Amino acid sequence: MEDKGFSLVELLIALLLGAMLVTMAISFYVSSVSLSAKNLKYSRLRADLQSIVLFIEMDIRRAGYGGSEFMVASGAGKTIDTANNNCIVYSYKHSSAKNENKMGFRLSPEKDAVQFGTGVDPHAINCYSSGYWQAISDNKFIKITQLDFTESEVSNGLTTMRSVKIDITGELLAASEIKHSLSTKIQVRNLEFN
Repeated sequence: MEDKGFSLVELLIALLLGAMLVTMAISFYVSSVSLSAKNLKYSRLRADLQSIVLFIEMDIRRAGYGGSEFMVASGAGKTIDTANNNCIVYSYKHSSAKNENKMGFRLSPEKDAVQFGTGVDPHAINCYSSGYWQAISDNKFIKITQLDFTESEVSNGLTTMRSVKIDITGELLAASEIKHSLSTKIQVRNLEFN
């Protein structure tokens, strides 16, 4: 008489191999979902930083529009003024009230956020003691750890053309190991006449 079927040892080996395959499949699925969530957060961080830089670029490019009444800094002879590399002040004609036309961007250390200001002092060194400032970055999602403005100029004797290099670094609040940095250089469109 012939036995048809599996022995207990064969069944246990088959169960063990099946359990190992299921464990590997679940592990692969969990790691894929975790990596996808991390990539999604990193993409949002990059998009947020790019949006902030684009907003800053678009506004600073207008500096000086409106003539000599819309200059900043010492003697009101500049279109932009930077201080301590983390604050920039500029001006352009966007309303009839001259005080509102003095604007700036700064890093707020106590809020870890980028802020946009109006009615600021025309000297960037005073940007933390004047004006009305509001956050343009989401400090509930990202922490801005660096915002630097580096001013450069080229002059031919009659005119001066200014450029600003912007460096920004941010990290996720929920996962501080996820960081991203951007750097860009923009040219202020409006010439300064010497």
